[in-house]
Amino acid sequence: MAKKLSISKSVSQQHSIIGLSCLASDYRLLFFVSKTLDFSFTKLQDIPLYDKKGKLGDFSFYHFAEEEKHLNYYLFSNKSRGQIAIPAYRNFDYFLLIDDKINAVYQRELLNNLRSIPILQAAMNIPSTNLKDLDILLEDIELHLNNLKKIKKLKQGFLA
Repeated sequence: MAKKLSISKSVSQQHSIIGLSCLASDYRLLFFVSKTLDFSFTKLQDIPLYDKKGKLGDFSFYHFAEEEKHLNYYLFSNKSRGQIAIPAYRNFDYFLLIDDKINAVYQRELLNNLRSIPILQAAMNIPSTNLKDLDILLEDIELHLNNLKKIKKLKQGFLA
């Protein structure tokens, strides 16, 4: 009998999400975010996102690991070729997903720094309880990251 993957609601409570409105390209946004926050995002292969009907499309996807705080940051676009990854928040062009719940002081500081970026129209915390399909999004991200690790291992094995 096949096992069904089930993610508990507590998993989605362990993430922080910030919506970003910005008409500039992702590369331009990343330049300002990196300069303002002293982050160094790495471009990863575009992430395929799905809804209940199937694949929505491939969305830009970036990663930054902050070693001292043990946090991973993922920046991904909300729009790709007319498709919207998170329709409930269609006004946001990008999302910054932090893989752990951050404390209120750090969150305020992060938001204030993001809001100081001249090309950003808005930066807003999105309560994870407001995203009804957050578990699906987190699953897509996890599967994508696992797939990228497999590809990297295969390439290393092939080159060895």
